[in-house]
Amino acid sequence: MKIKFYGIIALLSSCLSADMIISPNELPNISKEFLKNNFQAPIGIVQRDRHTYEVYLSDGTELEFESDGSWKEIESKVFPFDLNFLPPNLTNIIQNKFPNTKAREIERKINYYKIKLTNNIEVHIDFNGTILYTEYDD
Repeated sequence: MKIKFYGIIALLSSCLSADMIISPNELPNISKEFLKNNFQAPIGIVQRDRHTYEVYLSDGTELEFESDGSWKEIESKVFPFDLNFLPPNLTNIIQNKFPNTKAREIERKINYYKIKLTNNIEVHIDFNGTILYTEYDD
């Protein structure tokens, strides 16, 4: 009997932590505003788990937001994107160092951004604008 009870508890807890498809209207306001200001494509699917929201746009762009609505990661292999949502000093540094490029992926880490550019360069830049690391990523 005890084993059945623990089995049921384990099954229920795994169901509760699974991704759920939700309406785009259920996204936090900060996420909706970020999408409206930075991406043209309509929202296709929104999934929510315990700690994050995953948003899939109709053009194939994937975004991950924290539970508070702040963006965590963006990936778009088909339609590269500008980095205008970063602080202007960081955007300027990247544009000057890597002209004529856009981003394919960006991930916000604890104290830096990890950015993959269209020229296949991966850049790690801290929040102050110091480039910590660059690598050609084929």
